[in-house]
Amino acid sequence: MRQLNWLWQIAQLWQPFTRQEVASSLLNSHLLRVQGRFVRLLQLDLDIHNPTLKQLGYFWQQWVPTAQPQIQKFLRQLTHQMTSGELRTSTQLIQQLDQALSICGRGYHRRIEIASGTDAGPTRSHNEDACYPDGGKLIQVPLAEPALTIVCDGIGGQDGGEVASSMAIDVLRQEVEKMPLHQANWDPLSLTPKLKRATCIANDVICKRNDDEKRQGRERMGTTLVMALAHIHEIYLTHLGDSRVYWISSSGCHQVTVDDDVASRQVRLGCALYRDALQQGASGALIQALGITSSVTLHPTVQRFPLDEDCVFLLCSDGLSDRDRVEQYWEAEILPVLRQEVDLATVRDRLIEIANTQNGHDNVTIALLLITVVPKDDPDAQKDVFIPPVVPLIDELGDDSSDTNDAEESSMETVIARGRPVKSMVKKIWFLSLGIAILLGILGTLLYGLGLFNNDPQAQPINTPTPTDSPSLVPTPTPTTSVTSLLKLQSLIQLGNPATNQRPITLLTEFGKNTPKGTVPEGTVFQIQQRQSTPEAGTWVEVKICSTPIPKEPTNGELSEVNPTEPLEPTNTTVAPPLEAGDVGWLREQEVNSRLIPNFSPVGKEKGKCTAP
Repeated sequence: MRQLNWLWQIAQLWQPFTRQEVASSLLNSHLLRVQGRFVRLLQLDLDIHNPTLKQLGYFWQQWVPTAQPQIQKFLRQLTHQMTSGELRTSTQLIQQLDQALSICGRGYHRRIEIASGTDAGPTRSHNEDACYPDGGKLIQVPLAEPALTIVCDGIGGQDGGEVASSMAIDVLRQEVEKMPLHQANWDPLSLTPKLKRATCIANDVICKRNDDEKRQGRERMGTTLVMALAHIHEIYLTHLGDSRVYWISSSGCHQVTVDDDVASRQVRLGCALYRDALQQGASGALIQALGITSSVTLHPTVQRFPLDEDCVFLLCSDGLSDRDRVEQYWEAEILPVLRQEVDLATVRDRLIEIANTQNGHDNVTIALLLITVVPKDDPDAQKDVFIPPVVPLIDELGDDSSDTNDAEESSMETVIARGRPVKSMVKKIWFLSLGIAILLGILGTLLYGLGLFNNDPQAQPINTPTPTDSPSLVPTPTPTTSVTSLLKLQSLIQLGNPATNQRPITLLTEFGKNTPKGTVPEGTVFQIQQRQSTPEAGTWVEVKICSTPIPKEPTNGELSEVNPTEPLEPTNTTVAPPLEAGDVGWLREQEVNSRLIPNFSPVGKEKGKCTAP
């Protein structure tokens, strides 16, 4: 399970890394590390080419000989599916690994104990927190039964926060009880969105109570949420607000959740480092919580993890997590329970005492899940892992452009995985194609009426902005030749314009901004320094000037002309000075591709000037 868990984490990272153009980092064995159950990366490398699942399959094949015997046959089958093109999306890959993990997971019992508790603290007159289970007893969960625990930290003062936290727990318990959680109904692709919907239902119940009581602004009651659902061989963690989940095992203590506060948002947006964001005003203010606004603007986080070792999950309010108390005390207070040196109830009481004596500024609520993984005695449970061939996705539906979480919520792929007849899907596609054809016909009629298809040379064309007029516009497509493969770091290229050979090339001071640094003539030789890409600005290339051509002197009093119908790029009224060899600037990758002179062979002087960046 541990080896499959590592592959599962890489598969989860594939799509978000592809979006950020760093997926090649997952194909470099020098960057990949493992720390206990977690996969780590030393750094992220920018993609030169677009990595594919086939390449990932070839990369994984090197691990087949050293895999555990129980999964060798499966891993050989899986990599063949990847290299042959049977597996076409990361969602399909995750589904295959999910099935293998499920089969391996059947060879183990998971004994679960729960201890929870809440306390008002030494400085508060009342307790706005709530937890489930709410008793002080240690609970032994029956084998093969799901285990649920919840921690809520209320917001809104007396008769507000405590009401919201209690309401949230009641609604969430009811919604989880409605879910089919028998082992035969295991389906992670449907359970994750169900937990999100349950969270939104609890939010709307509290929000309606606020509206009925006409609560406004700070009077509106709400609550944070952390909820853990241990189901078969996995655990599902739902999070909203600044209450936290920590995962403690013999290999370390890992904070699973990220606070929904202003400081964390600044870090997510790339505006500040976390230590700097904490120094800003209102850094701890929440950006979302249950019950404050409509579910339309709510974005709960649901994560799932395979359980392959003994561990403890700590759910707690900020009464304990503030000032890094968990990081300070987990090794001395929580780790002994994994060595069976202390029971879970004692650990719970000790953590509440630490929160009250070391922090003491707030209510404190915690819930502890102790999960012990025990191999079954059944010899049939340790058979080789084998799964049926991958279920192929229909071309029109096999879009892997969404991230992993969105893919898990895709009802279409879930339906295919469950085996709904393809005939009904083909029928839907037929109706969809008919609708698209009708829309295209209507669009064509409208465009014809506007004169876009008028072949009269005297007709007045409609002026459209160039891609440089606004960074939010989609760039004009360039010919689909494989020129991007030539843009390798440190490679030498020559840019020109075969049509006119007269337009100067304008370099920018930084990517994404139309601030010219200077110009060079057509035929200039550059060296590729780096590539940068953002969703808003697109992809840009930093280039270093190696050599510029000697300008041709005009003869017989002739003056060189610039095509007046073609604007210079980028559009800027500032006069850009000429640049020389050694200067560095930025160009759109689209412009580089469109001006790239094929079959360029650098001469000695150009190599000499650009041997080093």
